[in-house]
Order: sequence, then structure tokens, then C-alpha cells
Amino acid sequence: MSRGTEAAPRVIPYALEQLFVDQSSDWVIDSIAPVLAWVPVGSPGKRQQPFRFEVEHVEGPVVEKVRIDLRWDEAALDRAIPGVVDHARRLHEGRSVQREHLAELAAYGLTFVAISTLMPGRRVVHMQMGMAPDILFDLTPGALRGVETAGRTSGGRAALAAVRNGTGTPARGGKRAQLLARADLAEVHLSLWCAAPRVSIMERLKP
Repeated sequence: MSRGTEAAPRVIPYALEQLFVDQSSDWVIDSIAPVLAWVPVGSPGKRQQPFRFEVEHVEGPVVEKVRIDLRWDEAALDRAIPGVVDHARRLHEGRSVQREHLAELAAYGLTFVAISTLMPGRRVVHMQMGMAPDILFDLTPGALRGVETAGRTSGGRAALAAVRNGTGTPARGGKRAQLLARADLAEVHLSLWCAAPRVSIMERLKP
């Protein structure tokens, strides 16, 4: 689908508990409560499942509209991670030391969903600290493969575009330019998420 072409989005239903099948629990386990706390924002009508994310999936010149319909079973998640529902409640109410990092942690969980749905079969093997990309599929020195992630609580596509492209004239500080300039990346994607409205940009930058 080329830019500017209007078409109905491809709909992908996904249960959050499926992440324990699609990805290693080592990475998934700490992202579930933040997703539960961060995603159901807005009026009561907007807090009903499924939680629909309109995703702009960019692969070079091709842009596909995708809608990820996210659901979860709280009882199943609480069996997998005892206390996760209470943890999510405390995060939502701001009664957790993780509260300041809620958008960041939730974006990791949603990126795991995007990897599992838009790149089926790919599995996360490592997460970097303080260096992009956050999430790695391959640790080959000089030829890393992975995904850089960010979340914004509000602002929609404009806020995500500012993360991707930078701000100011000329634009500076954008993740896209920073990642494209890296010679040690053989493959890299951007995974950007906004909670209100629920929109996302998933873009392959290399190769």
C-alpha cells in the first residue's frame, strides 16, 4: 500500500497473556503491569476491551494501516504474575516508585506485542541499558538487530512524529536520524506508542 492510499486497516486481535508464549518471560514479566495501568485511559467508554491501537506500519515506501485490538484476561495474568493486577492499580494511582517510568515501561510491553504480531517468530534476546536500540534480536558485534522504543502519554501522531523526526528548524534530536547514522546496526526498527489517543508508529529503518 503506498502513501496516501486509503484502505481499511488490517485488524490483528491479540491477547496480552499470549506474550508469555511469543516472547521470553524474563522480558515480558515486568512490562505487564505498566501496560495494564497505562493503556485504559480516557472516558469509561474508552476503557472497554479491546483496546484499539491504530498503527502506522512503515516498511520503506510502503505504509500499511494496522489496528491491533489488545485484550487481556486479568485472572490469567494474575496466575502468571501473582499480584500483577494490584501492581497495575498502584501504578495507575501513582503509588509506585515506577510511576515516573510508566510510559516507558508500557511502551516496552506494547513493543513486545508489535514484534509478536508484525514480526511473527522474532524473539527478544537482550535489552540494552542506556543505548539504542533498547531491544535486541541479535547481539552480533558490529551488526546488531533490534528495536528502539518510546512512549508518550498524550499528543497522538504529532508527539510520536516529534520523537521520530526531532523538533525545531532544522529538526534535531530525532531518533530516526540518530539510528540511521549508526554503522553498527544491521537492522533497526522504531516502535512508538501513544496512550491518548491510542496510536502507534512502527517503522523499519534498516535495512
